[in-house]
Amino acid sequence: KWLVALAIIQHIPFTSFSPTPASHISMMKGVAVQAPGGVDMLQVVSDIPRPSIKGENEVLIKVMCTAVNRADTMQRMGMYPPPPGASDIIGLEASGVIESVGPAVKRWQPGDKVMALLAGGGYAEYAVVHEGSCMPIPEGFSFEEAAAIPEVFLTAFQAMTFQANFEKGKTLLVHAGASGIGTAACQLARFMGGRSITTSSASKVEACKKFADFAVSREPGKDGKLFASKIAEEVGPNCVDVIIDPVVTGGYLEENAEIMNLDGQIVVLAFLNGPTIKDFNCLPIFKKRGGIKFSTLRSQSEEYKASLVSRFSEVALPGFKDGRLKPVIDKVMPLEDIAKAHSLIEASTTIGKIILHHHRQ
Repeated sequence: KWLVALAIIQHIPFTSFSPTPASHISMMKGVAVQAPGGVDMLQVVSDIPRPSIKGENEVLIKVMCTAVNRADTMQRMGMYPPPPGASDIIGLEASGVIESVGPAVKRWQPGDKVMALLAGGGYAEYAVVHEGSCMPIPEGFSFEEAAAIPEVFLTAFQAMTFQANFEKGKTLLVHAGASGIGTAACQLARFMGGRSITTSSASKVEACKKFADFAVSREPGKDGKLFASKIAEEVGPNCVDVIIDPVVTGGYLEENAEIMNLDGQIVVLAFLNGPTIKDFNCLPIFKKRGGIKFSTLRSQSEEYKASLVSRFSEVALPGFKDGRLKPVIDKVMPLEDIAKAHSLIEASTTIGKIILHHHRQ
């Protein structure tokens, strides 16, 4: 149900990728979706038309690595199509080497190693993106490490700073704390001078403790609550200023309100338990003067993404250089194992990111 809701939000029909070879078009290897459905619909093919620069501010990247995101599994099922004008190929981030640049590009030149936020196209050997969505790969980082940064760190940074007001001394709560966004958000909270709390399955609590200041299980307690009582006991009542929530549901929102500070903010990233909330009582959030914001990044304008990337580069990239921020990688796999990678994401067994490599060095 939550997948359908996201498709409705986008107002865009699903379009599967059907390459149409032509003698004058260079071809590349990549992942095609034969039809909306399960992982068996993913196929690595060698006859996908190679993209070309069309805008004067675009760059062509030879993709070395990409990463798998939960949104990719939704696109595969036909429930999260790309924005108008974006590549139909799945893949929201990439690391690689700039092959060529548009006439108005000034910052980048062929040969530069970059990591980039994409609206699509990461599951192929080449991708075109606006220059403002690229960042330099931190010194000493591999392409695998770099590919684990753009989507999750930029999404977390956007939620915390562009859509909420997280700052030094504040407390962040992240649901699904062992996810790529969860591990990124916890690191950013500490880096920015705050602290973080995670909720997760019981099996992932210890992993979350590596990144969060406090980690609790979402298993129901004796009082029937999932996490609010545990957080209040371990950290204190009314202790949370910003909440990143990809789960929602009435129960989560009510417990969010219970441990929220005055003027607390909830940023909703997804609907893992479905978009419909029945019999939800708004009064607890109202009493806290709380705010709820729904967030997407993929459909934002190029200007917005460039602003976000610029601010993130200024504030956070130094943290990767000195080791205070680190990409969290669960597995590195060849592109040919794409079906297995999607299955692992859907099973929710990973800690951090799954990386796919095109040209391993």
